[in-house]
Amino acid sequence: MGIIRSVVPSSITFTVALAALGAAPVKTAMATADAAAGPGGEALQEIVVTATRRSEDLQNVGLSITALTTEQLESKGVEQFFDYGNSVPNLSFAIDAADGSLAARGIALRGIQGANTTGFYIDDTPVLETLDPHIVDVARIEVLRGPQGTLYGAESMGGTVRIITAQPTADAFSGQIHVGTSATEHGSLNGITEGDVNLPLVDNILSVRASGFYQFDSGYFDKGLGPESAPPTSILHDVGSMEYYGGQVALRWEPMEGLAITPRVMYQETVEDGVPYALGNSNNLLQRQVFNVAEGGTDKWWLDSFTVNYAVPWGSFVSSTAYFDRKTFETEDDTDFTAYAFGLASPIQSPITREIDLRRFVQELRFASTFSGPFQTIFGGFYSDSTRPRDYEWNSPGFGAATGSPSNLILSFIDSRKATEEAIFGDVSYDILPDLKATAGVRWFRDIATFHQFTNGAFYFFTPSTYVAPSTTESGFTPRYLLEYKVTPDLLVYASGAKGFREGGNNIALPVGPPPIGCSQDLANAGLTAAQVATFKSDDLWSYELGFKSSFAERRFTLNGAGFLIDWSNIQQQISLPLCGYGITGNSGAARSTGFELEFSGRPIPELTLGLGVGYTDARITQQGAGSPQTVGSPVYNVPEITVASNVEYERHLTASWTGFTRLDYSHVGGSYSVNTQVTPLYRPAYNIGDVRLGGRNERYEVALFVKNLTNEHANLADAVMIGAEIPGQPHFVINQPLTAGVEGRLRFK
Repeated sequence: MGIIRSVVPSSITFTVALAALGAAPVKTAMATADAAAGPGGEALQEIVVTATRRSEDLQNVGLSITALTTEQLESKGVEQFFDYGNSVPNLSFAIDAADGSLAARGIALRGIQGANTTGFYIDDTPVLETLDPHIVDVARIEVLRGPQGTLYGAESMGGTVRIITAQPTADAFSGQIHVGTSATEHGSLNGITEGDVNLPLVDNILSVRASGFYQFDSGYFDKGLGPESAPPTSILHDVGSMEYYGGQVALRWEPMEGLAITPRVMYQETVEDGVPYALGNSNNLLQRQVFNVAEGGTDKWWLDSFTVNYAVPWGSFVSSTAYFDRKTFETEDDTDFTAYAFGLASPIQSPITREIDLRRFVQELRFASTFSGPFQTIFGGFYSDSTRPRDYEWNSPGFGAATGSPSNLILSFIDSRKATEEAIFGDVSYDILPDLKATAGVRWFRDIATFHQFTNGAFYFFTPSTYVAPSTTESGFTPRYLLEYKVTPDLLVYASGAKGFREGGNNIALPVGPPPIGCSQDLANAGLTAAQVATFKSDDLWSYELGFKSSFAERRFTLNGAGFLIDWSNIQQQISLPLCGYGITGNSGAARSTGFELEFSGRPIPELTLGLGVGYTDARITQQGAGSPQTVGSPVYNVPEITVASNVEYERHLTASWTGFTRLDYSHVGGSYSVNTQVTPLYRPAYNIGDVRLGGRNERYEVALFVKNLTNEHANLADAVMIGAEIPGQPHFVINQPLTAGVEGRLRFK
């Protein structure tokens, strides 16, 4: 634990902790609330969410939501998805939405796991769940559990994650600068610099808001070079380092009362030096490679949006137009697999590259009423048009000579998918009684997709081939029903039922012939034919929820809970073909997921804030699908039963102007199974993550010492899906960042 001693001296830690705990109480920034203060302490902050496309107090929304405000994100030190993902009950994640390491993370809510089951939004724009936007100048993160198809579309069958950015304001100048440095166990130094500024240009009419960031995270893997049957001839250090930079600019123009026009441009680039994989188990930080083949890649994306809001006394109109573009390029060394697959006596350098360029245009128009009577409505239309070309190139100099082949090309694989989505949605609500409200909503959709593929190289017997799949068209309805009853002003109970839907698609055309090159034997072992796996069907579910929202002691405490039952049919799941190394998507029969969430927040005394969230999910297969290794009763992959997140924050006066603070965060994620690349499910053990922060702040400045992953846990987050292939029995694992300790400072100005 030399890092803690070098970065956070024990004398400083002890002194600041005593100061934080021993001085007089203070009213904290997080304690500010619209609600009145109680006699024994201040009320918790009111959190306004827009999950239902209206601005509402979180405690008055009949939906299971976790919301993290700007203050909570900064207090916890959130920079990336992993920092807040473990804070949400019944949210889990794994590398299962795609291959590679830069664009593969999938998100599951309430056990609904797999690619495109969780919607991921930046403001009003759907992007990709594999995206990891840097958390800077964010007003709020909302996690909506349960199907959200009525308002958010087909990719939200399990729920939706929304990142709400801070909006420009024309009334005041403000901004901040945040810098930090840290060191990682088995790695080296890290650094971060970020900031944001809000600048009024014309009073109450025109303003601009901008933010930018740069972050470097050192690698914590070593790479041993040379034949794996002998000790390494040399070792490279700090493998898998990550560099992030980007920013955003937004302009807000309010030419007349009620009208606001907001264009915004966001950009982010990630550069990865080496692949971040542990071999064989999550504690093995030594990678092996015969040759020093450069691995890693870049992931860059930008989002251009144009939003128009027009409010009238009886409602508001919103037009949201956006264009999203993401380019990902990765290189992976598959020297070992090439030697294994083709029986080479001597290995030859064998890099594989993969490039993806996703482009998506989105337009949404909607109206939300503010009628004076008991009747309210939301309705609108949605259109999306996307293309996703993908190019794999596996070219090994010397391969032709070593195998007697006509070319060095092991694989050339180029495919493209084009999709359009059209939808009309709406819901109506009616106050049956002053405290009883009923809501019914529905979304009609039509999805059209085309797919084509070009192949060549040794895996396809050096015979160029083009495969054009039949276009697919699906349409249908996803309804939602909700009943809410306000038992008292501080207690809401609700019941809901909703349908979720995910469109089907096409699998790649698999190489024929015997293993390890062809997949014919794998298909035969699974009782499948090539024609049967050419496409996979849509899947859908029905979710039923009972919940409550409560506050008490003059809103110094809140307790929210929900129980759910989900029946899921024709599940789209990954089916591994272990002999040839490929994976396809198939419909794995049916499953049922049951469980609950409980979330508690409290301020028993003004200087102490407590938080606890517990999630339980029992998601199991109820009907086995053809070709799936999941038998009846087996758990759905990558879904832990238990998730726990807790925090304690304590603040006290140090001087007349300075406040000391201490924050502890603890999260627990239960064990689960994964079968991304192996025929036998791999167990992911449970893990625990603890973070601590302590420091001081005044009106302008903040300084903090922090330790993340206090116990240096090497959590198995997922077995990786390789770009090329891996040798059976030699899985690669994605793990979290080891123990990291550092110091940071923040300057606020206005």
